[in-house]
Amino acid sequence: MPCVYILLTRTDTLFARLLHGVGGNKYTHASLALDRDLVRMYSFARRYEPFMLPGGFIRENIHAGVFGRCGGADSLLLELPVSRATYEAIERQMTVMASAGSCWDYDVLGLALAGLGIPHVRPGKYFCSQFVADVLERTGALTLPCHPSLIRPQDFACMPGFRVVYRGPLAWADLRRPLPAAA
Repeated sequence: MPCVYILLTRTDTLFARLLHGVGGNKYTHASLALDRDLVRMYSFARRYEPFMLPGGFIRENIHAGVFGRCGGADSLLLELPVSRATYEAIERQMTVMASAGSCWDYDVLGLALAGLGIPHVRPGKYFCSQFVADVLERTGALTLPCHPSLIRPQDFACMPGFRVVYRGPLAWADLRRPLPAAA
């Protein structure tokens, strides 16, 4: 049975520290990966590593950018088994979004509304956990407990169906080594 993976992290960026400080969020970022090695991994985040904005749909690299310099960041890798049809639907969605990558923007206002508990949809805009939740719900991979725009990264850790693959510092993601067992 195929699986998709959710990588939850809390890096040392100013934005992550702000989200952690204001909301007490254990994890401040969510990424969706189509493989256990996190080679095909996507999210909504900064487009250019040194700058918080502009942000949008990006293909993430575990060895570069923010992840590349935050090896000590707290991380949690979750595995979600899905049907072949669901996996292919998620894969198609990533292809479609990647082909129009610059048309997708980071939803700063939506993140503020989510912090106030106000569900919302802004066409062409997402923040990281909203993106992951929306894709998983629309493809039938997951039934959410609330609107996708109200899902925080750490909420995935409490949802049924996920299996913890790894918990610990982000630096484990050296693809030359096998992934360590969950702690």
